Amino acid sequence: MVGVGWRSIALLGLCLHLCTALAQHASGGFIRAEGGRFVDEDCNEFIPSGLNTWQLLEVAAGKVKSKPVMLENGMADVVQWTLATAAANKLNVLRSFAHGVEGRFALQIKAGKYSEHAFQALDYILDEASKHGVRLLLTLVNNWDNADSKTQYIQWAGAEGDDVFFTDPGTKQLFKDHIDAMVNRRNTINNRLYKDDPTIFAWDLMNEPRCDCFPDFIPVPDSYVSCRPECAKKVQSWIDEMSKYLKKADPNHMITVGEEGFYTKGSSGEASNPGTGWASLTGQDFIANHASPAIDFAAAHIWPDNWETWDVDFLETWIKQHAADAKAMGKPFMIEEFGKEVHLESGTQANISSIRGPFYRKVYQQLQESLNADGPLKGVIFWQWGFAPYIAEEFLQGCRHCQAIQVSASDGVFKNIIAPAAEYAAQVAVDRSPVPKCKPVPAAKRAQILVMPGTLPKRETTNDMLASASAALSASGAADSQKQDAQDLNLMFASSSDPLSAVHPAGSHSSSSSGGQVTAASFDTAIAADGVNSARGQAASDETIRMGKMLKTQPRARTAHHHAAGQ
Repeated sequence: MVGVGWRSIALLGLCLHLCTALAQHASGGFIRAEGGRFVDEDCNEFIPSGLNTWQLLEVAAGKVKSKPVMLENGMADVVQWTLATAAANKLNVLRSFAHGVEGRFALQIKAGKYSEHAFQALDYILDEASKHGVRLLLTLVNNWDNADSKTQYIQWAGAEGDDVFFTDPGTKQLFKDHIDAMVNRRNTINNRLYKDDPTIFAWDLMNEPRCDCFPDFIPVPDSYVSCRPECAKKVQSWIDEMSKYLKKADPNHMITVGEEGFYTKGSSGEASNPGTGWASLTGQDFIANHASPAIDFAAAHIWPDNWETWDVDFLETWIKQHAADAKAMGKPFMIEEFGKEVHLESGTQANISSIRGPFYRKVYQQLQESLNADGPLKGVIFWQWGFAPYIAEEFLQGCRHCQAIQVSASDGVFKNIIAPAAEYAAQVAVDRSPVPKCKPVPAAKRAQILVMPGTLPKRETTNDMLASASAALSASGAADSQKQDAQDLNLMFASSSDPLSAVHPAGSHSSSSSGGQVTAASFDTAIAADGVNSARGQAASDETIRMGKMLKTQPRARTAHHHAAGQ
C-alpha cells in the first residue's frame, strides 16, 4: 500500500461497506415481535442468526491492540472485518455488551458520568453495523463483578444488604438514569438517537441477572439469605419495573431479560435445570420473568462447561422446554448465548471440531427443526466470535476463557455448521415473507433512515465504484496527489474480481446471488459434512466461509473512525 493516501483508504472503506451492504439481504426498519415471530416494518419475517462479541467495545476503543485487515475489496479494521464477515455469511445479529467488560475500561465512570471515548466507540460500532446490515442486541448492565456491573451501582448508591441492586430505591434510580442516558444518546457519527436507530435489534435488561446465591452444598442452610425464594420475587419485581420504564423511554425497540433461563423451585420446568438444585436458587424464573408485559421475547443461554453438564442430549431437553414455555406465552424464543470450551492442549483443528462440533450441531439442528415446523425457536446466537489473528497475542494469552471459547472464521465449526445454518435461516425468512395477518407499520411511524442495506437500487461492480470515486475526486478540483490516490486505487483493484464475487464466491449457496434455495436436505448435508471435514483439519472446505481474501496484515494504522486511547 506504499504510495496510497488516506483518501484512497477512505474510498476503500466505502467500497467495503457498499459491497457488503449490497450482498446482504436485510430487513428494513425496526424489528418487532408479533404472533410468536420476529418481523420488520413490512411484515417480512426476521430470523436472528448471530454471534456474540462481548469485548467489541474495547476493540473499537483501541483498548485491545489489533491490526488492520487487508481484504480483497478494501482495508478494514477489526470491527469492520467482523461485521463484513458476519454479513457475508448471513449472520444478521451481533450481541455485544454496551458497557465495559474489564474494570479498567468502563462506559459509566461513576454515577451519571460517562466516558466520551467509550461512548464514541459504541457510536462507531452502531454506525458500522448499520452500513453492513447487521443488527445489535445490546446489554445495559452486567451481573458479574466488573466494569459497569450491578456492584458499581450499589457502591454509587451507598446501599447495603442482600441483593439490594434489585430493591434499593437509590440504586434503581441510578439504573433508570442510565437507561435514559443510553436511549437518548446521539450518535456522533450519524446523528441518530439510539432510541431512533433501527440498527439496534433489542435491549437486554441485564447480562445474566441473579441473586447472590452461590452455595457450597445442597441443601442450602436458611442463613444463605440470597438463596431464599424471596429473592426471586425481588428479581421479578425489578424486571417488571425496569422493562416498563425502558419501554416507555424507548418504545421502538424490543426488550428481553438477558438471563440464562433457569427455572425457580417448584416451577413446571425445574426438572430441566442443570446441576443438582443450585439453578433453582439463582433468583431466575424463566416463565414469570419473560411473561412480564414489557418483555417482547424469551431468551436463554447454554453453558455446558460452567454448569458441568456435558451431555449433548441435555441441550435438546433444555431448548425444547424453553421453546414450549415461550410458545405458551405467545412470544418468540431464541438462544442468545451458547458455547463450548476447547482448550489449546486439545491440539489440532480436527480435535477442536470433534469436541465442539457435537454441541453446536445439536443446537443448530434444533433451530432447523423448529424452522421447518414453524416452531417457537426463532434464532440462535453463538458465543463467541474469535478476533484472532487480528488482535494482540498477549490479549489471548492473558485470557484463558477467550482462547478456549472463541470460534474463528477459519474454524470447521464456523464453516460447516454456523454459516450453512445462517444461510438456511435467511432463506426460510425470505420464503415466509410477508407474514400472513401481520399489519405493516404505518408510514408515519416508520424508522427515519436514509437507505437500509438490501434496498439499494443497483448492484454496482468494482469498476462502477472506482469510476464514481475517481470522478468525485476530479470534480472536487483534487490536487495531483489526490488524483494519484485515485490512480493507486484503480491499480490496487486492477487484478481483482468483483468484490461481491469474493463475498459470495461461485458455487456458494447464496440465494441473493444465485436465485437458488437452501433446502432442509442441503442444510442436513452441510451439518453432516462437518464430521468429515473435521478430520481434514485446516484442509476443510472454504466454500461455506464468505469473506474477503486475507492478503496481509500490518501494524495498526490510524483511521478516520478508530478511537484509540489518547486520540
